[in-house]
Amino acid sequence: MHLNTQILAALRTFEAAARLLSFSQAADELSITPGAVSQQMKNLEAQVGVDLFIRRPRQVELSSQGLQFYETVRPVLLNLESTLGRIKRSDLEGSVRLRSIPSFVFKWLIPRLAGFQNQYPDIRIETFAEGSLLDLKAKDFDIAIDYGAGNYPGLSCSLMMEENLFPVVSPAHFGDVDWQAEGALNRVPLLHDTTPWADAEPDAEWRYWLQASEMNAINTDRGHYFNRGDMAIKAAASGLGVALARESLITEELQRGRLMAPYKKKQSRCSYYIIYPKGALKSPRVQAVHDWLLEIARQP
Repeated sequence: MHLNTQILAALRTFEAAARLLSFSQAADELSITPGAVSQQMKNLEAQVGVDLFIRRPRQVELSSQGLQFYETVRPVLLNLESTLGRIKRSDLEGSVRLRSIPSFVFKWLIPRLAGFQNQYPDIRIETFAEGSLLDLKAKDFDIAIDYGAGNYPGLSCSLMMEENLFPVVSPAHFGDVDWQAEGALNRVPLLHDTTPWADAEPDAEWRYWLQASEMNAINTDRGHYFNRGDMAIKAAASGLGVALARESLITEELQRGRLMAPYKKKQSRCSYYIIYPKGALKSPRVQAVHDWLLEIARQP
């Protein structure tokens, strides 16, 4: 006889019922009803022309023909599943080139990469940290993570997570200032990240936070200037002045008491975006990195 679609469709159900010697347990494993298992087995027996099961009250046994059929069917299904597994895993092997800004790579991404490695041991992430602003023109990446406004002509992007900003200062200098007094920030040096986003003026981030906080009488054209945000944060921890911190990159320092936050946070004008060339997510391993980033970004 020839194999037909009805026989092929019932083989997985037969294998489970024969292995477990129970229609109800097979139903639980396959997430169908016991009645559906019973009906499929009746149809299969009608197709092959023999009784595969001996049915008894509350249990079933394999007939001699059923045992012979099971000993043939089970290794075939196992080999098929193994082959499909190898095919699927081969799509999740190889390297993914990831670019981002140094502060985000060092403070946020690297501490989480072990989790990705455990989940996808055959995907190798090649991480490249660039300057304070990400250069996307070369497009020599599979995935990039940028802190920006979400405008990436010629590329696709996914919003990864939003960001909050707030001033931070060294604990040694926290008590030297009455932070709630009017104009308090005029009496301390401001530490600037001069390139917080593309085409920003050197004091743009401070001016943005002050406007959002309704502090309109603070002179921002003073203090110390750095071309990377993590340098400004380090300067604040060293007691040089007050820097604006990104919440996602400063949690450890606050928890360990290395920095203090005298004011409330405000949502940044920029967010973190996953950027990739159009069509890049057709690659299963690039899709895996993309989806993993979205998943962990949602975690507290």
